[in-house]
Amino acid sequence: MGIRFETPAWLLVLIPILLIIFVPHLAARRRVGVARRRAALAVRTVVVASLVFALAGFQLVLPVDRLATVFVVDLSDSVGPAGRASALAFLRESLAVMPDGDAAGVVAFGKDALVERLPEEIRQIERIRSTPVTAATDVGGALRLASALFPDEMQKRIVLISDGNDTTGRGQQEAALAATRGIQVETRLVGVEQRDEVLVERVQAPSTARLGETIEVAATVVSSVAQSAVVQLYADGQLADTQAVDLLEGSNRLVFDVKPAEAGFHTFRVVVEAARDTFSQNNRADANTIVKGEPRILVLAGNADVAAELVSALTIEGQNVESIVPEALPSNFSGLANYDSVVMVDVPRIRMSDRQLAALQVYVRDLGRGLVMVGGPDSFGAGGYAKTTLEETLPVDMGVRNRQQEPDVALVVVIDKSGSMDACHCNSFGGGQGGGQLQGVRKVDIGKEAILRAAAALTARDELGVVAFDDSAHWVVQTKPLGQISDLQGQIGGINPLGTTNIFAGLDQAVTSLEKATATRRHIILLTDGWSRSGQYDEIIARMKAAGITLSTVGAGGGANPFLEQLATQGGGRFYAAANPAAIPDIFLKETEQVAGQQIVEEPFFPIQTSSSPILRGLTDGFPQLLGYNGTTAKSAAQSVLVTARDDPLLAQWQYGLGRSVAWTSDSTGRWARSWITWPGFSKFFSQLVGWTFPGEEAGGIEASFDVKDGRTTLHVESVQSDGSPRDFYSTSAVLVGPDLKPVETDLDQVAPGVYEKDLGEIGAGAYAVRITQIRPGSPALGRTVGLVAPVAAEYRLLGANEPLLATLRAATNGRVIATPVDPWLHDLRLTSSFTELWPWLLLLALLLWPLDIALRRVSLGRRELADGSAWLARRWRGRGVAAPRTATAAGMLATRDRAGGASARAAILRAHDEAPAPTAAEDTTAPQQAEGTRAQQAEGTRALPPSPAQALPPAPTRALPPSPAQVLPPAPTQALPPSPAPDAGDEDTLARLREAKRRARGG
Repeated sequence: MGIRFETPAWLLVLIPILLIIFVPHLAARRRVGVARRRAALAVRTVVVASLVFALAGFQLVLPVDRLATVFVVDLSDSVGPAGRASALAFLRESLAVMPDGDAAGVVAFGKDALVERLPEEIRQIERIRSTPVTAATDVGGALRLASALFPDEMQKRIVLISDGNDTTGRGQQEAALAATRGIQVETRLVGVEQRDEVLVERVQAPSTARLGETIEVAATVVSSVAQSAVVQLYADGQLADTQAVDLLEGSNRLVFDVKPAEAGFHTFRVVVEAARDTFSQNNRADANTIVKGEPRILVLAGNADVAAELVSALTIEGQNVESIVPEALPSNFSGLANYDSVVMVDVPRIRMSDRQLAALQVYVRDLGRGLVMVGGPDSFGAGGYAKTTLEETLPVDMGVRNRQQEPDVALVVVIDKSGSMDACHCNSFGGGQGGGQLQGVRKVDIGKEAILRAAAALTARDELGVVAFDDSAHWVVQTKPLGQISDLQGQIGGINPLGTTNIFAGLDQAVTSLEKATATRRHIILLTDGWSRSGQYDEIIARMKAAGITLSTVGAGGGANPFLEQLATQGGGRFYAAANPAAIPDIFLKETEQVAGQQIVEEPFFPIQTSSSPILRGLTDGFPQLLGYNGTTAKSAAQSVLVTARDDPLLAQWQYGLGRSVAWTSDSTGRWARSWITWPGFSKFFSQLVGWTFPGEEAGGIEASFDVKDGRTTLHVESVQSDGSPRDFYSTSAVLVGPDLKPVETDLDQVAPGVYEKDLGEIGAGAYAVRITQIRPGSPALGRTVGLVAPVAAEYRLLGANEPLLATLRAATNGRVIATPVDPWLHDLRLTSSFTELWPWLLLLALLLWPLDIALRRVSLGRRELADGSAWLARRWRGRGVAAPRTATAAGMLATRDRAGGASARAAILRAHDEAPAPTAAEDTTAPQQAEGTRAQQAEGTRALPPSPAQALPPAPTRALPPSPAQVLPPAPTQALPPSPAPDAGDEDTLARLREAKRRARGG
């Protein structure tokens, strides 16, 4: 047992405070009695010392022999099911033998650590309910969490139950910190049972190669046992080679020879399959190679005839061209990276998936490649590309923003809500190449989405109405300006399929509404599956033509029939056979854009050059006439090289991210470019147009790699000049595109001459395309695209147990190997101490003694006061509960007391009188005796002690003695108490002596 102070510096103030207390004590030694002075000094010293000790944090220290053990259980995949079961069984056995007074806590961990149980005296555990992420092992995080759970007043021990495969590398650091806190780390090894495992440790391929060159792809396969296996090589996702091999125990090297047929970015994956294997996560690994060759152009054409003239022109100029249908466009970066530029020729939006459009954006912005869009009736806004990622990539917006060229629009959507518009089984164009199935999605819900897409193409002043019909029609949204419609989505949300189909009723309501509209363009879009009762359609068509109303129809699913096509033809609109209802929203958007603005302008004009561009190099003899184009608006950052007679962009170009894109808003066929096809500069123009989008020359001297340590990946870049000197002080950035096609842009820090790095943290395994850019003022920009591979997680690459790491953890804290369930409870650690805070009690002691300190210094009590007080207490005790009748004499005494100057003053006068000297013989004794009697009566009346009946005595009339409280005279019923006689000269002398005695007593 001992004591301690939390803040001992406060004790320094105790000495000056005690000095301040003792100085007044020495000065007052002649004024107060010795005993009283010493008592006051002692009390004040205790008060002050209590306050100072409380401020210093006075604590009582007691030894404690209680042990808290936290079991840290590894649940990661590398431990395996048998290892986890063994750990739980040992935990149960050890808890069962826990001594009384000790406490046990449990932490479960993998990639993260979770508290299963706080330290407590509970001896049972059914199972471990915590579920950490098991794809990694963070021993350091688990030790850090366990160290924070211990009570301060107990001995501390951590029992780590693990295979020791720490994938983060922070375990040793946390063990060292635990040692500084007096925490012992002991270990028990689990997960060491023999497990069959085979894995692909790494795949190696050259970073670059020439087209036509044979590439050697080498794979290192590790097996824990000798066994047969099948090893496959995939090149760009396609099976390229297969080898049946007999694996030896340990490392095996396999070689594949590959000869890519095309230039570009090629990814190689090696996959091993064996019967005796535990983890499938480590059965594959990747490598990649960039094959250099002539630039390659990929042409997407909605119709091969539409692109024929363009493909021919590029081929004449010696370009390497490949033409495919839009649906065949690769939707991953490895497939697109094989091409230097992609050219889209009159491709409608409904033939492109969302994933394909996203891949094109990444292809240009992050991989530094090129994109060209060529106009036509199904291109740009007329093709439905407004509000898409492709619009973001191109240098033009799909809408014509000059409102003088755009008419006012009144659009009414007539939507079928009959029972046949319920669930459909149709493909989704948004799910990736080839689409996915929208099982159970209602066609009427697809129609709601289509209405919202149509509204997005209108302006606030355009009018919109929605009519829903089954066997009858009703208005969902009355025709009004779009800006006046609140919560359109909520209003159409109540449309549900039910009933039969009556197309005529819906059309009649729409035509009636549009007949009253004043918009320049009035249009109806009819969405139905086509099955309807008969009606007077000739009459309604006539009304539409008379009012200038046009009608387009959309057949949903299998309901597209000749009847709807006939209605559209008679109504002056277009018919869309949407066999796949998932395409209906894009159809609505395209149709609305064509109605709302001049998406297509067909009139003769000559191109006007507004700026210079490498695209026009050598073409100075003027440009032939064109007959039409797609209406667009150039973006503010774009360069309009050629414009139309209306000042709309004809040829626009810009830099988008690391790549380039070009918009040619006219076509390349005889419809609008009839004169251009026969123009001698046609081939050169389009060859230079596409060539401008090719990526720039790769900078030499830039090398990059992934460095993986403790589960974290670092991008390492080394950059040197042609003479070998380092490139310093460059602003270096990188864009990484992984298998998920999500680009990650990051800036690198220079860490050494010519060396730049960035900690990427934990990234997914697989092949990455990395575009590195270096910029320095006064120097040309540098760039290079490289292929890097992130390996599979270390959790699946580390085989067996890591006993050396566990030994290091034990050595850092003087721990040992836990062999039996009793070992975690051995009380062989240094005793700890508990600290009891005493400052609250010290404050209470000071508070209680403070009034006593004041009383000893301020309140003066003599023998007479003590005697009187004792007598009063005795009388109160003997006369408790009995009230004496108040007599007239008592009333007179009370009146005399009221006239007195105060009890304390009278008491002081009486004490002075007691101390005054006796009168001499020459003095008259009569008057003093009378005065003394009067004063005694007044003093007794002032003290006003209650009389006791037993003490009432008859008066003695012959003696001039002062009355006492017990000697109360019987009252005279009819007479008042006589007034006190006026003092004579003798009284005044006595009072003067009393005052002088009082003055001497006070030291004056």
